[in-house]
Amino acid sequence: MSSLKTTYHNNQIFWKKLLKEGLCNDQWDWDWTTLGALSQSSNKKVTAAVVAKSEGIWVGEGLLTTVADLSHEMGLAISVKHYLKDGEKLKPGKPVCTWTGPARAVLAFERPFLNLASYASGIASATFRLVEIVRETWKQTKTSKNSEPPRITATRKILPFYRDLCIWAVKAGGGYSHRVNLAGGVLIKENHIATAGSIRRAIYGAKQVAPHGLKIEVEVTSVNELSEAVEAGAEGVLLDNFNPGRVKEAIRFLGGVDKKVFIEVSGGINEKTVSGYVMPGVDIISAGGITHSVRSIDLSMLIGIK
Repeated sequence: MSSLKTTYHNNQIFWKKLLKEGLCNDQWDWDWTTLGALSQSSNKKVTAAVVAKSEGIWVGEGLLTTVADLSHEMGLAISVKHYLKDGEKLKPGKPVCTWTGPARAVLAFERPFLNLASYASGIASATFRLVEIVRETWKQTKTSKNSEPPRITATRKILPFYRDLCIWAVKAGGGYSHRVNLAGGVLIKENHIATAGSIRRAIYGAKQVAPHGLKIEVEVTSVNELSEAVEAGAEGVLLDNFNPGRVKEAIRFLGGVDKKVFIEVSGGINEKTVSGYVMPGVDIISAGGITHSVRSIDLSMLIGIK
């Protein structure tokens, strides 16, 4: 994770893009409220703290670095102190960082920063909860000391422009990304199969065009489709909306096939259902809800708090 962390924290392009867009949307330079409040002291400097109001997992290091860099570029430099690293636990009532700088800049950056950090921390927190359930369940079910529990992964159910933020948040919560984009993997789904005419034709077509380093995964809805996918050369299968009993049936089937394919399960995965899918043979548990239905973490900024 260290190399990924270096990449994300040294390359501020996407953090900067989101914060700049937030400032533009707010039309911060025409903030009549702040201009009025500072009419008698336009150069006033303040110190403010970002405080967690609920438990969760923190994500915001990259955003904080960008606040410092972007405010400096604007001629309204804010100095930032970090108290938590990405992936660490939030404690209600405790500050996660402090800002010192021109009041106008602090008030301008406040809402765009909090919106993004709250959202990213919400994703990390939701991911962490699923990962913890999987780990605890795995302790009770694993059959080999050398085997690993299933990975919790995100899906591509992410709003445009927020992909990199969401992927980093999932990683900070202990999860993994799925395909980061359509070029990042071959995942043949029901509409591809319908377009090609069959699973076999879809796999054959993918093999003709895809780079050799990409594995071919196929979404299946029955053991018959699973059999067809494996025979046609699939290297992974997505068991879509299989209940735990049907997943076990698919694992038993694959146990009698002289080919190794990875197994992903998906569909309705949440904190109440995920433990049922933690079993030997399942490699990946993907959950769209950790990005498309996440609840943001409650953060607030208070001026005058150090």
